[in-house]
Amino acid sequence: MKNFKTEAIWICIGLVICGFLIGKGIKSFADKDRTVYVKGLSEKIVDANHGSLKISYTTGGNDMQGLLNEIDANNSKILALVKSKGLKESDVTIGIPNITDKKNTEYENNYVGNSFRYYASVSLTIVSDNAKAIREVEMAQSSLLKEGINIRQSDYYDATSAQYNFTNINELKPEMLKEAAANAKKSAKELSANTGSKISSIKSASQGTFEIERTENPLKLKVRVVSTIEYFLR
Repeated sequence: MKNFKTEAIWICIGLVICGFLIGKGIKSFADKDRTVYVKGLSEKIVDANHGSLKISYTTGGNDMQGLLNEIDANNSKILALVKSKGLKESDVTIGIPNITDKKNTEYENNYVGNSFRYYASVSLTIVSDNAKAIREVEMAQSSLLKEGINIRQSDYYDATSAQYNFTNINELKPEMLKEAAANAKKSAKELSANTGSKISSIKSASQGTFEIERTENPLKLKVRVVSTIEYFLR
């Protein structure tokens, strides 16, 4: 009888210990499943280091050779403007003139004697790593109007005719990713504190995509990246 009581006591003690260990294990397992997702932002304003600009104009005449001579003269004036801003002639690509003969086309009935027979559309594209000089040429296009060059209004007033970019993102990546991760961790700590928890190790992380956004100043660009990190909570 005595042995039976002793065994019963040990069985009870064993069950209590077992229950405690199981409960602790379940809590540990549940804690391991508790996570929090946070995002960390990093932004930086940079100077554009690459630019492109298309200058287009139209002109007309009744003599083909005279028209070609005028195109050459106009192109020379544009090249002079480009070089006066510190760019090189090799930065400019002159497109082939698109010339229409109003008299000898299927729309011949549109031609009248008091209008030009030949019409030409010409485009010059400037590309350079000197974005500031590109911007100066863009702002000086009105001087070409004063020299009699008929800048096409659709291009002259179109904001997309000039493009400014930043090409050295790889140089910024380590610093910005570090800042984004730090901001994400800060957010995670604030969120966990509100729930009475603490952050533990990282379960997963995504650095996100680097984006370049325009600002009010065409030569100033905003580089941004958002990192998403999932932390375990304890």
